[in-house]
Amino acid sequence: MEPDGLHRLQLDGIEGNLSVGDMVIIDLNSLNHMPSQQSVCSRRAQELGDRTNLPVFALNEDDSLLMIAGAKMRVDTHKHRLGSPALDRAIDN
Repeated sequence: MEPDGLHRLQLDGIEGNLSVGDMVIIDLNSLNHMPSQQSVCSRRAQELGDRTNLPVFALNEDDSLLMIAGAKMRVDTHKHRLGSPALDRAIDN
């Protein structure tokens, strides 16, 4: 999802999606020229993570691409692999 025309994130109702296992990826690249608004949107994403008790991950170095993995999803922070608990078999690259 991306900020709307008024540079806001519309996160209403997303908690329900996260609770059933949906993943949310937030792209804030359109706000690179507006660092204060990018910070506001990033903070809103973190507040959503806090409300749902789910971590928010930055997918790039400038923190403009954020991910909140849905409930029952696992994120391997060592090998950087995404998946669900049902896919516990290892895949070596």
